[in-house]
Amino acid sequence: MPVDRRRVLIAIAGLGTTQIIGWGTTFSSLTIFGTRIGGDLVLSREAVFSGITIMLLASALVATRVGRFADQKGARPVMITGSLLAAMAMIALAFTHGIVTYLIAWVLVGLAMPMMMANTALVGLVQIVGSNARQAITGLMLLSGLTGTVFLPLNALLIESIGWRNAYLAFALLHLLVCLPIHALILTRHAPEAASAKRSAPDRALDGLLPPDKRFKAFVMLTIWSCSEGLVVWGLYMQIIDVLQGMGLSAVAAVGVWAAVGPAQASARLGELILGGRYSILTTALLSAGLSCGSFLLILPFGGSIGTAAAFAICLGLGHGFYAIARNTLPLTLFGVREYGTYLGRMMLPQSIVNAISPIVFATMISRFDPASALWLASASALAGFVSVVMLVRTCRS
Repeated sequence: MPVDRRRVLIAIAGLGTTQIIGWGTTFSSLTIFGTRIGGDLVLSREAVFSGITIMLLASALVATRVGRFADQKGARPVMITGSLLAAMAMIALAFTHGIVTYLIAWVLVGLAMPMMMANTALVGLVQIVGSNARQAITGLMLLSGLTGTVFLPLNALLIESIGWRNAYLAFALLHLLVCLPIHALILTRHAPEAASAKRSAPDRALDGLLPPDKRFKAFVMLTIWSCSEGLVVWGLYMQIIDVLQGMGLSAVAAVGVWAAVGPAQASARLGELILGGRYSILTTALLSAGLSCGSFLLILPFGGSIGTAAAFAICLGLGHGFYAIARNTLPLTLFGVREYGTYLGRMMLPQSIVNAISPIVFATMISRFDPASALWLASASALAGFVSVVMLVRTCRS
């Protein structure tokens, strides 16, 4: 059946809004609130930001089951539950008074994440759009990329006007009064593809393009790529200003150069939205991995001048912009609608673990060796990702 275009646009706008709120009130909040929270609770910087590590590990523990449940019962009940749990987590953060209650609150955030954000939002979108959801996924990724643009200035305003505790209470209201109604109203009430699972005839849209004997190898290659990209993003991105300064740039120049990453990511996603239907999603994956890997060739051999650093930032930003689309579309193409959430959840388990340890690994490299060592480690990870994508393409085309 043809999909109502108006309903698709409403779903993209609604889920895009809840994704911005989800990321902006959790991960992005510590960017502004972290120092003040540490001062008020008498916690070290490491203790404050360990909340992100706890969040990722808790997410990893439940991601696979959440994805499987969304496939079987639909994304709607999962995302409604996630909104309620996120509101509870925000209230817990608002009333925390020490390291124990602080980390318990981040456990709640981590449990809510797979339910209300990222993977389950994509499953919900696919359950509305169907298997031909590539452009819809791109549109959702484009909107969710605006999180920093919306919430960094908003969080800065909130902490100065009402304080971080009241800000988290306001975030709880956002999850209850904005996210929960959106999830309840726009998502389907059941998993339509799961309801037809008893059909005997194979369906590429429902079952994916890959035969069973190739699925495990393809999944492993896709997961390696996801982990390699996660190592770079969660490890290098969080400490890149220190790395660029260590290579000779001033603080102002480093911030100015790295500001190019955001527009580069948005440009990649906008280009995919306009032109994506003209070529295979495997081509997007190759382009993404190639740009990420090649970006390090622009800075490592030549040092940290403003020109090379800017070229590096733009190339890496373009690569990650394409990655977000390919990583979330490939499981749908290869494994089908029926098990889309299950495979996304399986990928999230190792990726969340890698993401959780990445900041510690890169901080250790920088402190024990030098800033350039962090770039060498990231380049090795990007190369591993490129090789895995090449092997994935060969597996699919054979």
